[in-house]
Amino acid sequence: MLFGDFANPDVLAIMIPITAIAGGIAVAIVSIIMGARKKELEHKERLLAMEKGIEIPQPYEPEKRPSYRSNRTAGLVMTLLGIAIMVANWAVAGTKGGVWGLIPMAIGVGLLISSALEKKEVGGK
Repeated sequence: MLFGDFANPDVLAIMIPITAIAGGIAVAIVSIIMGARKKELEHKERLLAMEKGIEIPQPYEPEKRPSYRSNRTAGLVMTLLGIAIMVANWAVAGTKGGVWGLIPMAIGVGLLISSALEKKEVGGK
């Protein structure tokens, strides 16, 4: 069988980091290329506007999210991740293993508290 060696745990242990690194490099390369393409199209649009004598379009600036909303999202993710780690470790290793889930859960709760305080200061919805 051609792919039979991939079921070997030693081969899998080597292939996982190689795949992760290659995927990360591929994402970086694609984002660099897409950014350059976007700048090129904006430049062409400006040149065309200058040639036709119309107003030069302003670059698009996406609306910024308030930072408390980002903290809330990260806090929810970290809290749920901590709960998931606690449940999984309790199922496998008992109560001694489950305490490791308290670390990401505490980070998540801290982010949620920070989000609530910042929202109260800003007066957001």
